[in-house]
Amino acid sequence: MNYKVAIIIPTLNEEKFLSRCLESVIAQSYPFEEMDVMVVDGGSKDNTKKIVDDYHQRYNNIRLIENPGKIQSIAFNIGVKNSSAPYIVRLDAHALYKPYYIEGCVKGLKDNPKRGNVGGQWDIQPQNDSLWATTNAILNYSKFGIGGATYRIGAEAGNVDTVPFGAFPRKMIEEIGGMRDDLPRGEDNEFNSRIKKAGYDIYFDPQIECIYYARPTLRASCKQMFANGESIGHLFYVDRDSIGIRHLVPLLFVLGIIVGGLCSIFFNPFFYALLAGLSLYCVCDLIASVFATKGHGWKYFFPLFIIFFCVHVSYGFGTIKGLLCGWKKFRKSE
Repeated sequence: MNYKVAIIIPTLNEEKFLSRCLESVIAQSYPFEEMDVMVVDGGSKDNTKKIVDDYHQRYNNIRLIENPGKIQSIAFNIGVKNSSAPYIVRLDAHALYKPYYIEGCVKGLKDNPKRGNVGGQWDIQPQNDSLWATTNAILNYSKFGIGGATYRIGAEAGNVDTVPFGAFPRKMIEEIGGMRDDLPRGEDNEFNSRIKKAGYDIYFDPQIECIYYARPTLRASCKQMFANGESIGHLFYVDRDSIGIRHLVPLLFVLGIIVGGLCSIFFNPFFYALLAGLSLYCVCDLIASVFATKGHGWKYFFPLFIIFFCVHVSYGFGTIKGLLCGWKKFRKSE
């Protein structure tokens, strides 16, 4: 069958979320029979593959494809090559997609041939009712915490720098190439940068919505932020245009602490400068925690104060690691 939309869902041990994700795809307002749904799996050890097989028994247009390269950029490229559909939508198993999602993405691409990527906004929800799971969800709405990307905090429809889980015209991918398969994370930043350099727009439509589940624990959130920061370090050598000022702020914060701490051992003025800097940060953290707590309850105030600091430091140290490891990996490949 000549499908009109290719749905690519990279997975790795996603048994907890995959069924709900697929059910939300089946329930789309866009005709499901016109979708080529590919779950591209990077070697799951849980029941992910069995879940896909069960769905395949009921729906011929849902299929499993193996991804020996494991990472998401390779999964995307495999999906593109295994379908001939003119529109490509990259989804994430950790999210549920509201009924208009696919229809809105395809409509956005059809409305303007200059659009190379169309997506919408997140409705960020906790994975469970625990204190830290809810705190992580609140964190993702905060400009102070995560940086205030449009898809997190919402905005009017228009061109932006990035959208999550985007939709792309095949002809554009054939023109600029697929995602870089040497980037384990941050591949979307680099891909969006190439899209814009090729003269295409990245379009945000707030009517396109999905429910995204935030990490359930403080440790999981810090691990995620460390990995995100590491990807920025790699992108420094790959495509600096894909990095914004907001991506570098945690790096500067951590470097300030490290340099200030070392220098203060030998020169007292650096100690006072470090103390002043940390005091200013704490004041900003306190204010941000107060505003983020509104509407949720004061029991989240102290956890927010803690998690803001932890994710900023994790992201900063991740960027340092990415810069160090990226020097060896990407400089050698030039």
